[in-house]
Amino acid sequence: MTGRLDDEIRQAVEPVLAGMGFSLVELSVGRLKGSTRVNIVLYRKDGVGIDECAEASRLLFPRLETLEGLADVSLEVSSPGMERQIRSPSEYAIFQGRGVRVLADGATEWEGGIIDAVEGGTLWLRRGRQRKGYALAGIRRARLDYSVEIEETQNAV
Repeated sequence: MTGRLDDEIRQAVEPVLAGMGFSLVELSVGRLKGSTRVNIVLYRKDGVGIDECAEASRLLFPRLETLEGLADVSLEVSSPGMERQIRSPSEYAIFQGRGVRVLADGATEWEGGIIDAVEGGTLWLRRGRQRKGYALAGIRRARLDYSVEIEETQNAV
C-alpha cells in the first residue's frame, strides 16, 4: 500500500473522528484482489463501544467511497481493547491517564503505572505518589493494562 493513499485516508477520516471526540489510534490499509480494506482503531476517554464504532463507520464510509484509488472499499472500526499492545510512541499521549505495563531495555520484569505524561522522548508513569521516567527509545514492549488502574483506585481509597 502506498504511503500517499494512507495519508489521503488519514486526512479524510481524522477531522471527522476529532469532531466526534475520538483520537485515531491506528489506521491500516490493505488490498486484496481489487478490493481495499481499511481498518481504523479509535479511542475516547469515556470509552468506545459497538454503538460508537457503528456511528463512526456510518460517517466515515461515505468519505472513503469518494477517494480516488479505493476500489470496492470495506471499513472496519474498532476500539483499542483493554490490553492493547502499544505500537507507536504517539499512542502514549493518546492513552494518557490509562494504566500501562512496560518492559524496558535491560529489565527482566514488566513495570506498571498510569501514563502521566510524555515529554521530550520520556514516558512518565505514576504509581501512587511516585513518578518514574522511561526513555521511549528504551521501551522494548508496552501494553495497556486496566488492572493497573484498578490497583491505583483501590490504593487511593
